[in-house]
Amino acid sequence: MNPKLKIVLYGVGVFAVYIILVVILRLISGKYPENPEIFGIFATNDIWLGLIVAIVLTFSHVQRRKLK
Repeated sequence: MNPKLKIVLYGVGVFAVYIILVVILRLISGKYPENPEIFGIFATNDIWLGLIVAIVLTFSHVQRRKLK
């Protein structure tokens, strides 16, 4: 498989795990943002935070693999 595709899939996987965790925590706690903009659960900040987390973790993963 193409190495760049693996990196993209890793990032998408990290983002998906983040979104799933946010949904589970919101459903359990019952606390939703004041102005949910996406699907009635997410605010724009949630999506931006998820993208930042995915980018940082993907970059960290790539750097760690380069050291091996």
